[in-house]
Amino acid sequence: MRLVDFEGSAFFRGNVFRVRGSYPYEDRVDFMIFETQVELSRYGLIVTSGYKAGLVVVHLPDECLCLNGGVDKEWLVSNWANWVYPDCDVSEVFFLEGYVAV
Repeated sequence: MRLVDFEGSAFFRGNVFRVRGSYPYEDRVDFMIFETQVELSRYGLIVTSGYKAGLVVVHLPDECLCLNGGVDKEWLVSNWANWVYPDCDVSEVFFLEGYVAV
């Protein structure tokens, strides 16, 4: 499902966003929400696919927090290009609840 079509109000650690990549990434890139363990920035995004897997993309500001916990969906949609990945329009971002261990 596309991120913009997600009906919930927040995203949580382990949720994945799949985007159309461009250099220095592959054609498709996955970013996963993680908890930073840092008070000033509770959530961030890490690359979970390709050559850049394991690298932190961004520590999100606390203004992204949803009142009930997690990253606020409306904040993320509104701030995608500024904070996350401007090379892929937010309308083209796919949401995955997480990965299944095989």
